[in-house]
Amino acid sequence: MDLKKSYLIADGQYPLVCTDLVHDEIILYNLDKEAQARLFAEFERITAKKIDRESKLEALSGGQKVVLMALLALLSPALRIEFVHLTHSLDQDKASQILDLIRQSSKEIVLRESS
Repeated sequence: MDLKKSYLIADGQYPLVCTDLVHDEIILYNLDKEAQARLFAEFERITAKKIDRESKLEALSGGQKVVLMALLALLSPALRIEFVHLTHSLDQDKASQILDLIRQSSKEIVLRESS
């Protein structure tokens, strides 16, 4: 497999891999301390909900899980991201805010609504 052409795939229909804590997702996405601080700040800005490493994933709504997934992917070290069903469960305002962050990103990003 040519890793130079590989993408991190983030699917809005199945936004999170873990079932317990935000901490577990942070480990999977390999976020450093600076990225974690930005994650928590951006998540609160977009959703008006505070989270931290010990927050329970089950306490998040479907839309909040999609926002978390998108932020984790964007803040991860991955250079290429493919978002599938990104706007799944997002209202227009949250979708617009996430798309703005994507436009500001220097990463190679593919948006796909169907599989």
